[in-house]
Amino acid sequence: MINRRNFNMAAVAGLGAVTALSSESAQAAAKSTTSLNVIYPNHEGAKFDKQYYKDKHIPLAMKVMKATRVTLIEGLPNGDAPPAIVMIAYFEFASPDALKAAMADPAIGDVRADVANVTDIKPTVMVGKTL
Repeated sequence: MINRRNFNMAAVAGLGAVTALSSESAQAAAKSTTSLNVIYPNHEGAKFDKQYYKDKHIPLAMKVMKATRVTLIEGLPNGDAPPAIVMIAYFEFASPDALKAAMADPAIGDVRADVANVTDIKPTVMVGKTL
């Protein structure tokens, strides 16, 4: 059962895809995971081919990086305002070493070069871990 506080916290957390956890489910969360987060901030006139990204770029990235999973989060408008973020790709890895190996693979250059087929946005990349 979702209580009002949890519902309000999820609503305030932002627009786009949001997962709200109660304190009980947060405590029951799985072990910490290592992530690579590729964030595409919006700008006026930004080009982003979501279909190509989903159908071509992400499969290439997964093949090269061997991430355990990827979650794509599409930014949505906030009322009349355009989304601040066009897309976030959240790649999960089994360990920090698995991420390090992915970034050391020579084929990662092909993944980076393919970004030009998707967008003119310079992504922000963040390495992280779940708590």
